[in-house]
Amino acid sequence: MNDKLYREHLCTSCFATKQLGRALGADGATTPVAVQDLHSVLAGAGRPRRVLHWLTLSGVPALMSQLADAEDITHQHLDDLPNTPSTRYIRDVLVAAGVLPVRDERLEGLPRWVDALLSQAPTRHRHLATPFAHWYLLHRIRRANRHRALRASTESGMRSKLRRALELLDWLDETGIGLGQLAQPALEEWVEEGPANRRDVRAFITWARSRHLAGDLTIPPAVVPAPSAFTTEMELTDQLHRCLTDDAMPIDVRTAGALMLVFGLQPTKLLELTVHDLVDDETAAFLTLDGQRIPLPPKVALVVRALRDRCQERWQLNQTASTIPWLFPGQEPARPLGATYLSLKLRQHGITPRAGRNSARLALAADLPASVLADITATSISSATRWTGYARHDWLDYIATHQRN
Repeated sequence: MNDKLYREHLCTSCFATKQLGRALGADGATTPVAVQDLHSVLAGAGRPRRVLHWLTLSGVPALMSQLADAEDITHQHLDDLPNTPSTRYIRDVLVAAGVLPVRDERLEGLPRWVDALLSQAPTRHRHLATPFAHWYLLHRIRRANRHRALRASTESGMRSKLRRALELLDWLDETGIGLGQLAQPALEEWVEEGPANRRDVRAFITWARSRHLAGDLTIPPAVVPAPSAFTTEMELTDQLHRCLTDDAMPIDVRTAGALMLVFGLQPTKLLELTVHDLVDDETAAFLTLDGQRIPLPPKVALVVRALRDRCQERWQLNQTASTIPWLFPGQEPARPLGATYLSLKLRQHGITPRAGRNSARLALAADLPASVLADITATSISSATRWTGYARHDWLDYIATHQRN
């Protein structure tokens, strides 16, 4: 028997195409054009064996059945389906193939999240929170991100602002106080008694004041706490040495750890990188961060190159489902790793993300002006200025004393 035959006297590719046709009911003339396009795109997406395996995953047969009768497949059509990995995969494949237009999925997913959260709130709260969420928060985010992808930190901040608004309204119900009667001392007490993120209610208070729904209320700015997690110089050196030399560690952990321990970069910044952000002329390598080119030390460049090459190869296999070659790709080709998962992987291999990052920033701040530090660490000038303040001798003496105790 021919080794190239897979099943039913067909090669793997032909059998995968046939199975897709069965799943979609694509029988030629009577099949809607949209379904024919979907069949054609999926048949060419990745390796045939992967397509066959994907067709057996939980929820995929039901999803294919739902799409089989579609006269047109649009983003809205997919939005109306459950937000599962399979639905996201089909969307990514169609976008990569040009069947659907590119859009910012993180941004476009926010209205659905808002509506789902508000559906759980009491009706009287929805009357207030709906215009705040849609006409204030979402409007501002769309305007600010018209020409750039929405960052995970911005998305998280927006979600917190809406949650804090609903928490405040719940508390006002419990205390029997109307929003219009809320006084400054009571508001400050509520903020101070809760977690630090209660200050995110500032957006709701600002909106309510502008619409004369609340009195002259303000949220005092939070005092940024000084960093307290640091590593010793010996620990920092040991962790960096392992990132640069230990072949037993996963290459993505080595690369993330090295960049974090040398430049003090946050996981969220690392996860925005693509393979194209490594500018390499074979003699020197630079990393592009927020438009700034940062020269990489030779040993750091080696691990970044190794990850770049691996991810470039992976993207070549998966570009039918991804338009972006992430440097730290996640399980779904079109999306990078999650920041929480990356931090967990680092800790599992003995790299301390926060302490190592803080120690690296402190070392840089001792030698660099705030403007240069902001560029290298991809942070704001205000954050960099604080770090240059921490790097004064009295702060360094405090850390040395703290580590001995």
